Amino acid sequence: MNALYLTPVLIATLGLAALPAAPLPESQKIDQLLRQDWDKAGLKANPPASDEVLVRRLYLDIAGRIPTLEESRAYISSKDPEKRAKLIDTLLASDGYTSHMFNYWADVLRLTDNVKGRITAEAYEEWLKQQVKANVPYDKFVKNLLTTDGGVWDSGSIGFWQRDENKLDHLAYTVQVFLGTSIVCAQCHNHPFDKWSQMDYYHMAAFTYGMDTKSRGLDFKSSASKTMELDKKALKAMTKEEQKAYKAKLQAEKKAEESKISKEDMTQVKRAMQDVMKPLRYTSAEWQEGRLPSLPADYKYPDAKPGQKVEPKTMFGQDAVLKPGQTQLAAFADWMTSPENPRFTTVIANRMWKKAFGVGLIEPVDEMTDSTVASNPALMDYLGQLMVEKQYSLKSFLRVLYNTDTYQRAATANEVPLGETYHFTGPILRRMSAEQIWDSFVTLSKGNVDDSVDDENARLHQYLDDLSMFLGTVKSKGPEGLVQIAKEGRAKLDANQKQIDEMKAKLEADKAKGIDTTAEAKKLAKEASALRKASEKDILVALLGKERADDLRQGYRPEKPDKRPQIDPKTLASMTKEQRKEFLKAYQRNSSGKDGMGLTSRASEQPSPARPGTFLRTFGQSDRELIQNASDDASVPQALTLLNGPAADVISNPASKLNQAIAKAGTPAQKISTLYHALLSRAPTAGEQAILNGVIKERGDKAVADVTHALITGSQFLFVQ
Repeated sequence: MNALYLTPVLIATLGLAALPAAPLPESQKIDQLLRQDWDKAGLKANPPASDEVLVRRLYLDIAGRIPTLEESRAYISSKDPEKRAKLIDTLLASDGYTSHMFNYWADVLRLTDNVKGRITAEAYEEWLKQQVKANVPYDKFVKNLLTTDGGVWDSGSIGFWQRDENKLDHLAYTVQVFLGTSIVCAQCHNHPFDKWSQMDYYHMAAFTYGMDTKSRGLDFKSSASKTMELDKKALKAMTKEEQKAYKAKLQAEKKAEESKISKEDMTQVKRAMQDVMKPLRYTSAEWQEGRLPSLPADYKYPDAKPGQKVEPKTMFGQDAVLKPGQTQLAAFADWMTSPENPRFTTVIANRMWKKAFGVGLIEPVDEMTDSTVASNPALMDYLGQLMVEKQYSLKSFLRVLYNTDTYQRAATANEVPLGETYHFTGPILRRMSAEQIWDSFVTLSKGNVDDSVDDENARLHQYLDDLSMFLGTVKSKGPEGLVQIAKEGRAKLDANQKQIDEMKAKLEADKAKGIDTTAEAKKLAKEASALRKASEKDILVALLGKERADDLRQGYRPEKPDKRPQIDPKTLASMTKEQRKEFLKAYQRNSSGKDGMGLTSRASEQPSPARPGTFLRTFGQSDRELIQNASDDASVPQALTLLNGPAADVISNPASKLNQAIAKAGTPAQKISTLYHALLSRAPTAGEQAILNGVIKERGDKAVADVTHALITGSQFLFVQ
């Protein structure tokens, strides 16, 4: 918890309300287990949270943003006894949930588009949003990631494997994310704080080592020579002399077949392919069964020798049993995601509990050992059972947590000391994430823009289709077909060049006779250029046609839609000269500042992660180098950003939803009341109102701007209460 933002006012304003019973039997079971723990510890539950606190908390926790004025007022004024449960269901079904959960998983999986395979990274991000939106069961989601295979045009999920070039590192991240166990130390030596040995690490790595993520190459071997492979079964039945004769004959046949295509021909084909091969780097993940890791050269333990191949074996739990026709990777995925796995279900249940309540029953969430005990073992066991009952539907699981009596109580404002047990008498008070702060400012500026979460990048898919079609065409032609196309192109070029040479010779002869050839020279140059273009020897053109060949040469060019705030002529006409001046300044900032898209789209639609120095990174967005590497520490740059960055546009821009709402209010007191409802979803308390009355009396209309700055930079706005 960051003490910089905590104030007595914040604690005093955690309102009280009557708390109806949890509507779901599973939620009631969780509350029962928590009450039993409180009784043992001699504790009481926190008081119920008010509607004003709860509506803001639900929007932030589920949709990742504060509610709009209209949304909070509609909830608070509703007399429906089931309004809370209905709001939870509405938010879980919203695009806001998709955006917010994408940010969560992007942090866990270290998604970044600042990698060599940019198109794969973008396809991976899009794939993840679609998985979240479709509520794909978590076990299936993980299995899809682990067993994905093929090109990025088949599935963006191959970005999971492309994230780390070193597959030994990739295994460590995989085990930490999905099994909550840190084994990275064992990659180089026996783990100093756990039972895992370096050999254990390599046994696990053997399951995933066969995934090849190098650039997809083109096989230029003759289709005939590919069929001339050694028949190993036949070879075993031969004598040594027969084997020698068989191999010699096969080698001679291969040489004869390959001699049909000269090295010069193949060199020309490969040269023509160079400009399209670059985009194909980092665009595929292909499984190679039987490929095993070798122990490093400095392996120093007596159970094996350096360089020795290591067979797959699980580190804990049951063995990964290989079913008939199944790959080692598929067996590993089945083992990892099985309800029988001692850690898989516990880890995701604990992660989701922390997401709802602010701290896990097991902390840290990804450093479990055999001796790890949850702070409430009975509750942890039940949550694991619940996750299996809900068939790993994270929405269904979270729905139970958000409907508990305990979640809807006032937040615990005191920080839990390190090493002490928190008994969950309510959620933990926590600062918004960088993405929640950004998305809340977007809401204040533009209202509800949740439906702007991109579903599909049309330009990206067009380019991926081009790559897929190119590879399919090359495969269908084979090396012989490619060489033939190259020869036809060269023949056409030679014929045209001969025609150009004859024209040049005639021009030189005319010039020698003293004839003026100026006009003829210009005509020749024009015709020569036309002939060269007509005889373009590019194999891509012959394969795909000029337009698609040009697209592949130029590479992926993402569309850049104009997401600048639109100028409404009516709004502009209603402004004073000074207001128009301020509006246009804000418009320019939104259009060309560091956060280039301005307050017009959610954090999930921004670069992933945002560039250093931008709003999101200033407020602690993860750099995606480590798992869940975000920070909620306060800093001076954050305060300056709130006063001078995008937040200032919300305050000064007459076109922002916040300013429009304030403008409709009458007196300064009414304006400030609107401000409180917009930022905090509540009216000022009696004590606050007394202070505000004095400020209004002293500052008049200027009091609105003063209070806006104070609230936006204060703890009540920046914290999830």
